[in-house]
Amino acid sequence: MKIKKITDDVFNTLNQDIETLSSIETKKLKEKIKRISSRYNSLIELKKTKNSAREIDPMFFCFEDLPPAGKEYWFMKFVSTESKDKRQLLAMFGDSSEPMKINKKKIKGEKEKGKRKGYMTAWSYNDKKDLILDGESSISIETNNILASNRQDGINYSGKFPNYFFNLSKENKEIADFKITKPKNNSNSFEFGSHFKSFAGFALINLYFDFTGTLNGKEFAGKCYVQKVIVIGPFIPWYWGRIVFSNGSILTYFEPRIEISMLNHKISSELKFYDNTKDKTYTFQGLTVNKFGKINPRWIITANKEKVFVSLKSYSSHKFIFEKIGRFTYIEYLSEVTDISMGGCDINTSELGSGFGLTEDAKGYVL
Repeated sequence: MKIKKITDDVFNTLNQDIETLSSIETKKLKEKIKRISSRYNSLIELKKTKNSAREIDPMFFCFEDLPPAGKEYWFMKFVSTESKDKRQLLAMFGDSSEPMKINKKKIKGEKEKGKRKGYMTAWSYNDKKDLILDGESSISIETNNILASNRQDGINYSGKFPNYFFNLSKENKEIADFKITKPKNNSNSFEFGSHFKSFAGFALINLYFDFTGTLNGKEFAGKCYVQKVIVIGPFIPWYWGRIVFSNGSILTYFEPRIEISMLNHKISSELKFYDNTKDKTYTFQGLTVNKFGKINPRWIITANKEKVFVSLKSYSSHKFIFEKIGRFTYIEYLSEVTDISMGGCDINTSELGSGFGLTEDAKGYVL
């Protein structure tokens, strides 16, 4: 009864205070309460566990009501499965709740109904690096369609699970046009992820699909990785990689970590290998990632007490520098497998063929 009396007294006091406000002040207060409530409900929704294909499109084709220090990005990465074909295409766009600098370009973080001011980039490799798009963009979302554009340039992604379309244009000229479809095998085609501590953390959706189409007027087909990620709080350092072999097998690894002065602490680490010939996924612990050199660096990836060994050589890269409160450097390296052994399991590495993909190196912190 005592708690109820205190609660009633608090609400009575609030009601009395609100009654003394002018109509304009009352309207502003109600709008502020509505914004806070909307952001709280959005955060609660992000924390919910998702695992159904029906939840993919509603999460992907929407803007989050981002709280302070909130950021959301969409990534699309395409790699050929043709033997010894080094071609890759990467595209990214996103927005944040507050202004931020990306590669010295100020992104305002403004929003209006159905649109956000954000950032976009697209680059590819075909005998040499081609930076196609890079800079501020307007991001708009309609039913099952998302478009990042700036004047005559744009990245467009549309469709419904399990069929999508990707189009990239520059100065009204089509650069890439892909049809994206669910793999015919039984490999995992999508996954959700969510990890929050109180009001900080991340949520994401990953799609692991096949694609066919054209890049710069030439046929281009293989495996794609499509992601939306929402981060509430700082970006932190990580190593991440995804290598696609010409027989359709895929190797991925991920190691987020904390780096402060001499402290280097792995938050988690794991390497996974999907064997397309057996339609089987292997998971290995004890991941280590070592980088050698600065220009086109090499990477040595080991796991399972070094029984798993992968040597990578990068052949192109693109750097992003995020600046707000802090400084965060994120580098995308296109890499080729130069050596691989998978001891302690029944994977026949002689059947893999050539392997190409992406290695990410992220350092620093930005809120």
